[in-house]
Amino acid sequence: MAYRRKRRVDTSTSYLTGVPTFSKIGSMVKKLIASSQYDFFEGEAFEVTEVILNEPGNRGSVRGNFINNPNQELLGGVVKSLTPNITTVPVIGEHVVVLEYNGQHYYTSIINRKGSVNENSIPGAAGNYVRNTKYGKTFERKDVQPIFINEGDIVFEGRYGQSIKFGSNKQKPQIKIVAGHRGTTENINNDDSSIYLSGGSSKASDEDKKIQIKSNSIFINGSDIRLGSTVENELEPVVKGEELKKIIDMLLDSAISSKTTELAAATALGPAGATQVAKLTPEIAELQAIKALPVTPYFSSTIKTI
Repeated sequence: MAYRRKRRVDTSTSYLTGVPTFSKIGSMVKKLIASSQYDFFEGEAFEVTEVILNEPGNRGSVRGNFINNPNQELLGGVVKSLTPNITTVPVIGEHVVVLEYNGQHYYTSIINRKGSVNENSIPGAAGNYVRNTKYGKTFERKDVQPIFINEGDIVFEGRYGQSIKFGSNKQKPQIKIVAGHRGTTENINNDDSSIYLSGGSSKASDEDKKIQIKSNSIFINGSDIRLGSTVENELEPVVKGEELKKIIDMLLDSAISSKTTELAAATALGPAGATQVAKLTPEIAELQAIKALPVTPYFSSTIKTI
C-alpha cells in the first residue's frame, strides 16, 4: 500500500527574534519547507503469514501484516496476486510488495531478502515472531544454488532447481529448459532433464539450428508424428519391430523348408546330387543361424513405438 514518511521533524517552534534579516527569514522558510516534506512509497513490504492456494476467486492470495504499519486494514480481506496469468506463490515468512487498486490490496513480487532462489523467509519482521515458524504445510527448505547468468540473459528460476533461460551462444539465440540442475551452470549430460533450443543468424549454417533433448525417459505421443519433414509425400511409415520379426521368421521358415526339401531330393540322387548337397547344406545352416539369433542386434532398447 502506498504510504508517506516525513523526512524531518518541525523544529521551528519560535518566531524570529531581534531585527529580521534576509538570512534569518530565508533560514526560517527553509526549515518550514523541510519539515513539511515527505518521502512517498507506492508499494509497501508485507510479511506473509498465510497462503491461500486454490480457493475460488482467491487462488494464490495471502494474508499477513504490513511491516511499516502492521495495524493498517487489509483491504479486500486478502492480498491477491496482481497478475492473473503469472503467479509466484510466496511461502510463509516471505515478504512481498503490496499495492492498492480500487480498494483491494495486490502483491507484485517476493522481496529478495536472502538472495536465495529457494526461499527468502524472514518471519517476525512485522512483529509477533513465532519460534520455529514453518514455511507452509508441505514446503521444505532445500539448498538450491542459483545458476550462473550472462550479460543480457533473461532467466526464470523455480524453487527446486528448475529454470528457463533465454540466453545466447556466441550472439546466437538459445533457450535452455532444465528440470533438476546438478551444478551452477547448465550441463545437458549431468542435469536431470534438459531441452536446448539453438538458433542461428542469417549467415549461419543449418548445423547451428538444433534442438537437443536429454533425459532418462522421453515420451512423445500424438496422432500425427513426423520426423525429418512435414511434407506428407516425403515420409514413410515407421516399421514395428515385433511385427516385422514375425514376417521375417515366416520367410526364413519358408526358405529353410524349401531348401530342406531340395536337400532331401539331392541326397536321394546319391553321387549325382553331391554337388547340390554340398551347396544346400551350408545355406540351410546359415538360415537357421539367422533365425536363432537373439533380437538384440535388431531391436533398439532405447527407442520404441506403438
